[in-house]
Amino acid sequence: MSGGAAEVGAGLLDNPLLAGIVGALLLVVLVAGFVIIRRPSLLDYLKGRKGNVNHSATAVDEDEDAGKPKIAILFGTQTGTAERFSKQLKSDLQARYGKGNAISVVDMEEYSGPDNLADEKLVFFMVATYGDGEPTDNAADFYGWLLKAAAEAERGGGEQFLKGVTFGIFGLGNKQYEHFCMVGKRMQKAMIALGAEPIVRRGDGDDDEDIEADFDKWREELMTALDASEGLFAKGEATEGAAIPEVTAVQAYDVVPASGPETKLVSGSGVTAATPYLASVHVVRELHSEKSDRSCIHVELDIRGSAITYEAGDHVGVLPENGPEAVARAAELLGVPLDYAFSLTKPSGESDLPSPFAGPITLKTALARHADLLSPISKQSVAAFAAFAESDDKERLLDILTGNGGANYKEWHGTSKCLLELMEEFPNVKPPLGAFFGSIAPRLQVRFYSISSSPKQNPGHLHITCAVVNEKVATGRLHEGVASFFLKRAAVGTPVPVFVRRSTFRLPKDTTTPVVMVGPGTGLAPFRGFLQERAALIDAGAKLGPAFLFFGCRKASHDYIYKEELESYLLSGALTELHVAFSRDGPSKEYVQHHLEKRTADVGKLLSDEQGGFFYVCGDAKHMAKDVHRTLANVLQTTCNYSSADAEAHVKRLGETGRYQKDVW
Repeated sequence: MSGGAAEVGAGLLDNPLLAGIVGALLLVVLVAGFVIIRRPSLLDYLKGRKGNVNHSATAVDEDEDAGKPKIAILFGTQTGTAERFSKQLKSDLQARYGKGNAISVVDMEEYSGPDNLADEKLVFFMVATYGDGEPTDNAADFYGWLLKAAAEAERGGGEQFLKGVTFGIFGLGNKQYEHFCMVGKRMQKAMIALGAEPIVRRGDGDDDEDIEADFDKWREELMTALDASEGLFAKGEATEGAAIPEVTAVQAYDVVPASGPETKLVSGSGVTAATPYLASVHVVRELHSEKSDRSCIHVELDIRGSAITYEAGDHVGVLPENGPEAVARAAELLGVPLDYAFSLTKPSGESDLPSPFAGPITLKTALARHADLLSPISKQSVAAFAAFAESDDKERLLDILTGNGGANYKEWHGTSKCLLELMEEFPNVKPPLGAFFGSIAPRLQVRFYSISSSPKQNPGHLHITCAVVNEKVATGRLHEGVASFFLKRAAVGTPVPVFVRRSTFRLPKDTTTPVVMVGPGTGLAPFRGFLQERAALIDAGAKLGPAFLFFGCRKASHDYIYKEELESYLLSGALTELHVAFSRDGPSKEYVQHHLEKRTADVGKLLSDEQGGFFYVCGDAKHMAKDVHRTLANVLQTTCNYSSADAEAHVKRLGETGRYQKDVW
């Protein structure tokens, strides 16, 4: 839509007949996939106005809830995508069926008692799968309860107490991982086992391809099923935007200028992301040689005096900060000084807005700690950003979002553009801070690392082995990993907000049990902790079983990390055999699975039921872990004279009994 058309539209609106024509044209625009912001309506777009913020677009006022049919949308998220999809679904339902229903979007961790699920008539789940087929942190308790209840019902020891509950599930995952959308699949099975009835097929979103398109397709199927349903909820008149595939309601915080001192980070227990401990940086050193064109750092954090406890194999969550260059550029593009101090407050009725970060806070600190400026940007964020564009910028943004039947957005999204690049591309678009932090900029997410130390050998300290991300993306931008560069530039004494997440990745309780560890690159991290643990056990007089380590890197002279340390574990007996694969040193590429295959007889013997060995793998889930899995099956097939099917069954049993453990990403 050109700027001239917008001016003509503004002049026509006062004429009833012509206004009707304009209304018909608007319907065509809607069907084409126009992005709307409620209050102002599409008429405001035709008048060429900037989009205003609607504080109550997706929230149901509590006073209006009484007597309304209830719809619950529960989400389990690690990066925020499942939460965003949940809010989008709520917006879609309100647009399509009016506001005659009380729709709640709830973090699964905050759901008021899983037993209340039986009281829900219609419930939807947006659930991500994390790691090796695991639920996200905020979904773990609910997920465990649901699967346990379903198992009891299937055994005949529990009732189908979810009869009468109708549900839908959209799972989020990555097809490159072995357990793609496993949490969604298991929840679907559990809900049915407990008597609930699905209203639509389960959706599986693939983050390796186009998860937004997967969600759109599932939503369309869901809306078709809901249209055909009867008695589940109130079907009122559709509001503006019901015919469009993307409806974005711009939610915003109220921004209150502040004059007092900035709120300082307070050190917490380090038990959860909400209460991080400010660990002091003790050591940061480069692990690669000067010959390497890449970087990997060793970081030691001082946790003395904290309530943090950990075991070898656990994960540490780091709350990173954006770099100063990105922060300064974002503030410049917003047109607000870095030292502008403010607080955010949640307007009445905005139930779906997350709690605002603590204030008073300067824009510099808010952008550094809370805004995800450099990750690929979502369609919803682009749409919210478009609400504040004018004339040609608005037309270009809408073409990106909806042009060529969505093909334009798919192509644009394929370049992995980030929020900062979007702002650079449209420098005249300057959303207010309340909308920027409420609907446009996703919250900066925690980054997890496998802890590479043992508290038995390093009491009061926690080690991280971190590959520094520094790569060119499709747009030509050199992308520096937010967390890895945050750690790399940290000076000694810098406070780093961290917390520990428990893992099931553990050494056997019986110290004489054999262990086989496979971890190329930074996949070595938890095994360094394991070896420190074994060294401490030797010092304490414990008897140890054999330990094999298969490590891989590119070149011995470039990125053979912790070389001297690993060799010292061989001398002490903490490590029995060390096998290192160099993928760039010889005439042909060698990987860890090749060395594993060379040791087929010994590895197979260690993993036999007689010896009861444990097998561990850590690192890349997309390629390495799959190759190692296949090699493990081949090893067992050879040493146990299995068929391929029997070998796979044995590998599965190892996993089910905890003897095959994976820490993959």
